Amino acid sequence: MERLLRSVEHYDWITDFLETRGLKDRTRFWLAATTAAMTAGVLTLLFGAGHPNSAIGRTMMWLAVAGGVFGTVLFLWRWPSRQWSQVYVAATTLSITLACLAYPDPLAALLGCIAFATVVSYAAFFHSPRVVLGVLLLVTGVAISQTVAVSLQGRPAMALVDLFLILQCSYGVGLTFYTLVRTLRGDLAIADLDPLTGLLNRRAFRTMVQTRILHHRDDEGYLLAALLDLDRFKAVNDTRGHAAGDQALVAVAEALRSTATSSTVIARSGGEEFLFADIVASEDAALRYEQVCAAIAGLPCEITGSIGTALVEVSLVSEDSFDVMMDQLITAADKAMYDAKHDGGNQCRHHGSVI
Repeated sequence: MERLLRSVEHYDWITDFLETRGLKDRTRFWLAATTAAMTAGVLTLLFGAGHPNSAIGRTMMWLAVAGGVFGTVLFLWRWPSRQWSQVYVAATTLSITLACLAYPDPLAALLGCIAFATVVSYAAFFHSPRVVLGVLLLVTGVAISQTVAVSLQGRPAMALVDLFLILQCSYGVGLTFYTLVRTLRGDLAIADLDPLTGLLNRRAFRTMVQTRILHHRDDEGYLLAALLDLDRFKAVNDTRGHAAGDQALVAVAEALRSTATSSTVIARSGGEEFLFADIVASEDAALRYEQVCAAIAGLPCEITGSIGTALVEVSLVSEDSFDVMMDQLITAADKAMYDAKHDGGNQCRHHGSVI
């Protein structure tokens, strides 16, 4: 249980997942609409028959409305940061709590606890188990308090059945969404990796680079792409066998990891070809790929590598133009790489800016 509670937030990668698939705005508007609908429900109860008559009850209901308006405006305005998303969870949970505790009819208030399932599902999908547990504990407390009130009115059987259904829904939804996210993350991780080297595959490479660009599109600097092709790799396969070739590829992958910066995205694009991408401050950053050539040449498998690089200003890469721009970068890097091969291999050539 302690290990589960220490699980890290998955808000950032879920947000990236939605953004790279063009789903973030749709999700944002759906969440705004859902929050607005719950707020409208509280307003209906506030002005309908059976509304709270006391000043405290009406104040609690209006505070619940204010929390709902806050959540609606938050998602209509923009996609929130992780911290603001946690504030949304807290505000929405508190709003539902206030509405349920303020409503005079305990049976209606008990049934209203079903609204917590919406917050639980959101928290389980975007946040850590600790956040979900906090919401579930509050759900349980509010639901039990209303169950006691209904039982004191002479309807204990109905109260217990409703309590069971509400807790079953809330806990079930939370567990289902959290399991779904964990499974999705595991499957995506496996699907994104080259099984031999453990590096990203070509599809995952593009997705990750696009995510980096979206996060840095207002920054100064360059998107640098590099393409590595191993020299005379076919001779290794022909003379030593495919097992030796696979071992060489694994060794090269380890060398690439050890020489790359922490921000560099690396992929095996196929065969003996590897791709790199990074956000760099200046064109001089391309010179460090000479270190990659040296690292490969120093491996015991006795192979070398030729590298070509190309870059473009980050400000010129938009979400709509990313695919075309990435194709141009890879094509330019590929041409520079073949220039390096024609000059004897085991060296790096820089194409320059593609624009």
